[in-house]
Amino acid sequence: GLYVWVGMLLKRTRLAPMSFDFVRPLKLSPEILAFVTVVAAALPTAYSGASGIFVIAVGAVIYKELMAAGSRPQLALAATAMSGSMGVVLSPCLLVVIVASLNKQVTTDQLYHWGFRVFLLTATLFLVASLFNRKGPMLGSTLKEALPQMAQKGKALLPFILFAAILLVGYRYLLGAHLDEHTAPVILPVILMLLLAYDRWQLKRSDSVVSSPAELPEAGSVRLIEDATKETTGHIGALLMLMGLSICLGGIVERADLMAHVPESFGSVSMTMTVLVVVLVVIGMTMDPYGAVILVSATIADVAYRNGIDAVHFWMVVLVAFELGYLTPPVALNHLLTRQVVGDQEFVLSQQTTGSFWSRHERILLPISVMGVALLIVAYLPLFFS
Repeated sequence: GLYVWVGMLLKRTRLAPMSFDFVRPLKLSPEILAFVTVVAAALPTAYSGASGIFVIAVGAVIYKELMAAGSRPQLALAATAMSGSMGVVLSPCLLVVIVASLNKQVTTDQLYHWGFRVFLLTATLFLVASLFNRKGPMLGSTLKEALPQMAQKGKALLPFILFAAILLVGYRYLLGAHLDEHTAPVILPVILMLLLAYDRWQLKRSDSVVSSPAELPEAGSVRLIEDATKETTGHIGALLMLMGLSICLGGIVERADLMAHVPESFGSVSMTMTVLVVVLVVIGMTMDPYGAVILVSATIADVAYRNGIDAVHFWMVVLVAFELGYLTPPVALNHLLTRQVVGDQEFVLSQQTTGSFWSRHERILLPISVMGVALLIVAYLPLFFS
């Protein structure tokens, strides 16, 4: 619940629009801007708990900024859906903490260590896809032209960075609490509330217009914190219901002895991995991340361990498979959330009836291509060295 609160508080600050203002002078091509956006979103995704929360919090801003940069609607939708995909393997993401708490075979340090390498892999793959799909020059202006404007925009963003750094230093040396996966849910809401108050104070001093049309210029920080809390309660209720239903499903599977029909051995580690990858992607396509982790921990993890798959390797495959599932029809949770924050009208306007198959379905094919290749590499490459 605290992680969700962080996302809803972030939604009510101007940090996301101001970050886009900082890179706008470079006049990046839409494809490169989409890459920069997705990679830059990884860290706040990790700090907001899971991919869906970040899409809800900042997805509308990402879509609007990409469209303003001349992006194709299909590309903008793809990047918005993927903006929450790469950070779930980074510290201090709650999903990894839940995995480690339910499975004593792995620790958060191990998962975050390899998770950072998986993040570098997916970022590289997305960069390759962006360069391959690029229609024009990477930069629309020279660095000499862009740097003065970036420095000016950076001045507006710098106080927020310094303010957050001072708060973290205060926590570290006054309270002896450094930011990690254990303290993040407690520290981050306080920092976001103070940043929101500082944002409102700066706004009143500068008499500027709020970037988000959803927020009134005269709304104070207390009002916005109340609104964020109300929205958080709705998301928490839905999340708890999904987790509860997932636990029920896991209990049904366990009591029905379905796993007793699974062979003790599939003949080879590669065959076992193939079966598990298919099952995990299907689970990711149909369930929320937290409930899915509970289900996999209770029913599927033992199958991997019995067939000689390393526990850390298995759970890294699980995380990547889930993210692929969240971007894959028929459910495609991240695409559903993107449609929710962008609006049905924008979604309908993005539909194309002409052009190549890729251009007509880029919002689906681009994320599947990047995360699908990443999953194959994460699943099978380590088997050659084991």
